[in-house]
Amino acid sequence: MAKLEGPLLSVNAHGSIGKRLTYSRRSTGNQARFQRANHDANSASQQSQRALFLVALGKWNSLTDEQQELWNEYNNQ
Repeated sequence: MAKLEGPLLSVNAHGSIGKRLTYSRRSTGNQARFQRANHDANSASQQSQRALFLVALGKWNSLTDEQQELWNEYNNQ
């Protein structure tokens, strides 16, 4: 959905079009920026990292609140 204010190619244009093209006014002047889509590479190594993260997350969630608090205190030293 477009959230652009002002005529598209005018000095007053600001906002975004479809999360891809953003017009803005800055102290250095007007800008039009193109946002590249994030590429979700589904490689074997990335799948392995995601699986490890899910295991770690499961372990963290299985801890009691007191155990999590102790870990947080230890890591904040």
